[in-house]
Amino acid sequence: MPRTGAKEGEWRDVPAPAFLQPFLDGLRVRNASGGLPYPGLLRESWDRAVKRLALPEYNPHDLRHKWTTVTLTSGVSIHEVSRRLGHRSIKVTVDKYGHLAQDGQERCRQVAEAAIAPHMLTTGRATSEPGAASVPGQRASRCSRHRPYRF
Repeated sequence: MPRTGAKEGEWRDVPAPAFLQPFLDGLRVRNASGGLPYPGLLRESWDRAVKRLALPEYNPHDLRHKWTTVTLTSGVSIHEVSRRLGHRSIKVTVDKYGHLAQDGQERCRQVAEAAIAPHMLTTGRATSEPGAASVPGQRASRCSRHRPYRF
């Protein structure tokens, strides 16, 4: 698809389900020079189809928002979604759709717990460092001033 605000002939990849490929292969939306045959082709075709099928009134851009919502709430990384949307900066995507991304704080907590917990001291649990708890009255920590993490 042509990028909005892009230079002449600049296109972006739009992922489509495999079952649509036979249809897409036969769909010619570009003219010989690589552009749309005429500027209003897509919108006029869309409006006719919506009217003919008696669908609720919405525009093609609504599909873009729907796709973004579905992908982000399904766990696709915001970086990949931003790239597919054709945003020049991930900041544009984060500012508009960041609230839809899976809870980053919770995900970070889970990753930190999985990575650190096996090496932390907890009550009734030995450390993974050999000999670390062999000095009476000392915690098995490189720095005795810091308390172990609690998750």
